[in-house]
Amino acid sequence: MSGKTERAPAATPVRDQSFRAQVWRRFKKHRSGMGGLVMVIVLMFTALLAPLIANDRPIVAKYQDSWHFPAFTTYVDVWVPWQGMRFSLKSMQVGGSFPLSDHYAVLEGQTWKEVSGDLELAVWPIIKYHPNQFNPDEIKLKPSDSSDHVLGTDDLGRDVLSRMLHGTVVAMLVGLFSQSIAGTIGITLGLIAGYLGGWVDLVISRFTEVVMCFPTFFLIIAVIAFLPPSIMNIMIVLGLVGWTGIFRLIRGEVLRTRSLDFVAAAKSLAIPQWRIMFRHILPNAISPIFVALAFGVARAVLAETSLSFLGFGDPSVPSWGEIVQQGRFYISQGLWHLTVYPGLAIFVTLTAFNLFGQGLRDALDPKLRD
Repeated sequence: MSGKTERAPAATPVRDQSFRAQVWRRFKKHRSGMGGLVMVIVLMFTALLAPLIANDRPIVAKYQDSWHFPAFTTYVDVWVPWQGMRFSLKSMQVGGSFPLSDHYAVLEGQTWKEVSGDLELAVWPIIKYHPNQFNPDEIKLKPSDSSDHVLGTDDLGRDVLSRMLHGTVVAMLVGLFSQSIAGTIGITLGLIAGYLGGWVDLVISRFTEVVMCFPTFFLIIAVIAFLPPSIMNIMIVLGLVGWTGIFRLIRGEVLRTRSLDFVAAAKSLAIPQWRIMFRHILPNAISPIFVALAFGVARAVLAETSLSFLGFGDPSVPSWGEIVQQGRFYISQGLWHLTVYPGLAIFVTLTAFNLFGQGLRDALDPKLRD
């Protein structure tokens, strides 16, 4: 034997085995899911920056020795879909300060484009057209007819590209807000029914089955028909009728989780039931809900565009469905851009959220673990 002792091999670093790290590691290997996530992020940023990309107000302007940020004030109109709150915010005149004042008081009734020659400094958006800006001299322009209107104009002279970008805001608002309502209702009822069981579970489950029996889309149309045209009403109705699938998912997960040892240990410590439900059971049962919410956003966007196409939307809001509804009358006149571009936007949005939801579902599936 030699006097040399063999050196033990270096220990390999232990990979992070947390559930979140495992899901992210599997999700990164899902190419279509990662592609959907990238598209969703692009849509989110487009919706967030739409008032700074397409607007008839400068992003920053210096007028009469004062600095103004008029493009930022558009967020009050774009991101506040309910009329009462919007008007109350716009009425808060704070002397032209950022960001709630509309800055038109200093212009004496003129628009920012009309006083553009008097501005000491101005940084304009890339697209200098508001989505609801009418121009009777530029009606029904094709994309090849004008370099200023990249995607042409509609039958009222409004820039299609500007309306498309601001339509992203409507799509994201409808999808996320309606699913927030549906998720809150579905998770709360599913958690209560699955944990308490007995007659509580029986009553809630039967009520859910009754709601599921109604044709969702026709129920939405019936409710919207009796309400004033508003994107806010559409979001609320979509949320109130779209929670049943989330309820069934969370109820099944709670039924599985409540029989585990850590729940029995929590009960033995006399921890309040509401704390056991929301602090111990819910975090261990909520993973499949994210998949349902991702698919639900796509369904909500499709429902909103369908309602706008049928004329149940708000005509003052630049929705993709509303653009297609107006453009279908002019296809024979060669104005194909009024239906093709918003149709592509709807297709890309639905594909993005469906791919993201599919990738998330595969990453959370225990049968597909490495």
